[in-house]
Amino acid sequence: MTAAAWPAIEDRPSLGARLAAGPREGWSSVVLLATMLLAVAMAVDDGRWAGETAWQASETAFLLPAIMLGAAWGLVAGLSRLHWLVAHLIGALCGGLFLIVAVAGVVSPAASLGVRLDALMVSVVLFARDLFVLGIRSSQTSVFLLVLGAFGWALGQYAAFVTYRRARPLNAVMASGLFLLVELSATLKDEYRFLILFAVAALLFLVRMHLAEQQNGWFRRRIGDVGSVSSLYMRSGTLFVGLAVAGALILTATASSAPLFGWWRGFDSTLLDWGQRLNLVVGGVSSSARGPSDLFSSTATISGFWQSSEEPAFSYSPGAAGPQYWLGATYSTFDGRSWHQASRTASAVVAAGGQVLARTRDFVGPGPGLDDVRITVTDEGIDAPTLLTPEMPTTVDRITTVYTDGQDGPFAGAEFVDAPRPGQTYTVHALVHAAVSSEGAVTEAELAAASQTYPAWLEPYVQYKGAVGQTTIETTARIVDALPETQRDAFHITKAVQDYLYAGGGFTYNTDVRDLCPAGDLVDCFLQVKQGYCEYFASAMTMMLRTQGIPARYVRGYLPGQPTQGGAYEVSRGAAHAWVEVYFPGYGWIRFDPTPGNAENGQRPTVLDPGVPATGPGGSDAPGIQPGRRTFEPAESAATPGPTAVAAVAGGSGSGSGPAGPLIIGLLVLLLVVAVATSLLGRWQRGPAVAEPEAVYRGMARLAGRFGYGPRPTQTAYEYASSLAELLPGARPELEVVARAKVETSYAHRPPQGSAMAALREAYGRLRVRLLRLALRRRR
Repeated sequence: MTAAAWPAIEDRPSLGARLAAGPREGWSSVVLLATMLLAVAMAVDDGRWAGETAWQASETAFLLPAIMLGAAWGLVAGLSRLHWLVAHLIGALCGGLFLIVAVAGVVSPAASLGVRLDALMVSVVLFARDLFVLGIRSSQTSVFLLVLGAFGWALGQYAAFVTYRRARPLNAVMASGLFLLVELSATLKDEYRFLILFAVAALLFLVRMHLAEQQNGWFRRRIGDVGSVSSLYMRSGTLFVGLAVAGALILTATASSAPLFGWWRGFDSTLLDWGQRLNLVVGGVSSSARGPSDLFSSTATISGFWQSSEEPAFSYSPGAAGPQYWLGATYSTFDGRSWHQASRTASAVVAAGGQVLARTRDFVGPGPGLDDVRITVTDEGIDAPTLLTPEMPTTVDRITTVYTDGQDGPFAGAEFVDAPRPGQTYTVHALVHAAVSSEGAVTEAELAAASQTYPAWLEPYVQYKGAVGQTTIETTARIVDALPETQRDAFHITKAVQDYLYAGGGFTYNTDVRDLCPAGDLVDCFLQVKQGYCEYFASAMTMMLRTQGIPARYVRGYLPGQPTQGGAYEVSRGAAHAWVEVYFPGYGWIRFDPTPGNAENGQRPTVLDPGVPATGPGGSDAPGIQPGRRTFEPAESAATPGPTAVAAVAGGSGSGSGPAGPLIIGLLVLLLVVAVATSLLGRWQRGPAVAEPEAVYRGMARLAGRFGYGPRPTQTAYEYASSLAELLPGARPELEVVARAKVETSYAHRPPQGSAMAALREAYGRLRVRLLRLALRRRR
């Protein structure tokens, strides 16, 4: 059917008549669309992003009627004769009026509308003062609520309009689905029930909309009992949706879904980063969220604002080992604002019980000053596959992928292949430095006498140029100059810097310093304003030590947490933390924590027993080294560190080595053989090939049909080409070439030869591109 055969908008029935008759897709489609939007609205309101009012009502409760009213107007506008631009302008006006009144009711409980509007105006003025005059994040929620409500109204209006005017239901599903995914990726609350509701409603909605499209064809083909066929179609579609959702729920409850984790991971971090930037502008967000960004990704950006919550992350029973710091990831490179791992390289897939550090620079065996601890961890909502471990992990009872900081570098982190879910446990063996005052614990004297000649692979951990300014260099130099000549070794400098940041320098713990260091060198600014949270303290100490040639790295993880009954410890998201590790030859990485505050979760600076003083810095491992002089050994070969054969390692690097590699290669070869055999068998069964003009015509009809402009059963090739030419006048010459070749080949048995065949192929090539314009046309 050509475009001219469709009635113009002016010739359609009146709006009243269309509403009385209902949409051609049926009122059931309206109910399903409303259910989708309702799931989105309830999820956002459940997140309590702006908290509650003084009268204990949700500040985002108005979002439900906002989305539903927007959808109602979208439905009316879609069925009306209004031009699309006029319809959207009217919807925007109505939505704006509704949101002003609704948000005013949130800001003030007064009975008078005038008083509520005055309160809203005052709130907006205060927000503008905070943002544009004071340059700080505002606590006023009014602008945030107006923005959130505008998004909700627009979503409802767009979803309904694009469905009932443009006949594009998939657009409605994608828009509302993205809105819901942003909510689920940001909130800490378990809101998957809304996702399930949305998925069921969306799938049934698409089935119902596809049925409406098919019914037109059935009527044209004069199928006798369309109602019976439609009923069968809907029953089959509903059964399919039920099986699909049930299968998805079963899949997510098994390890089979683990390979899909990485597809979404990373994108949700991007969404969270966008949300934090938006919050800087609109303010008002007070709900608990996953933040800041992805805690253990390969890049750790210091945003200036640390948002956490008391939601539990995990718990553990330390036993005789005592409470532990929990390492999640380490970083080597700092650019002034973000920490980076040089290149996150997968060193091995380690089987359950295998040596975790076997192929890293951190591999050490049990030795003096190290205790072998065994701790069982219970997941209570970590929301990440990261292996959390005390200091140096040796084995874990789950399969893990171990990452190094650069090729053949030190331990950067590890992830579970099959991550435990909330309520499940894993057991980790780790080497930890013995507690202070215990037998064999490392002492200040031992670290002061440690060698100051470092392995060559530690050179990246003393790099600081370009990341800090003169303030950092001069501040550290003053601290070192204040030490006695005999105490300018690596340990005493480290202890002095930790003490300066922790208590001696007048620093204040503050989780919101975005208005204090908006630009420039972050560490320099922190040392000047003396306010920040753990990421600032740890970054400053790491870079200050590097200016003195002392290898140090930045670490993210969790504090020990808070004790509970029975000797267990519970670690909340509020215990997320950053600290410093300093390398001492013969002893490995030693933790130092310069951050004051959060003592309730076990935060503490590193304090060691004095021990028996040695004769001087350098010790027997480095005779002749003078105080303050630190050097590196000549560069070594790039041989893989650690033992050359570790039976527990289940796989190699990410290139498919190990037992899994041959299996994957074998499967790929088998699939290739099956594909080739299937192709040859299909050609043998099809018999003689279809003539090329016939194939070209079919390809043209198939492509146009994808956009709703396929040929009618009664149309000839010339009639169909003519109807397409009315839609795409610029493609008329190519359409005529294809139609003529099809007719002459099929009926006159005169296939084109030579230049005629070349012209047909050229016309088809241009036609395939021009037919794509049909996707932009409004389907009638």
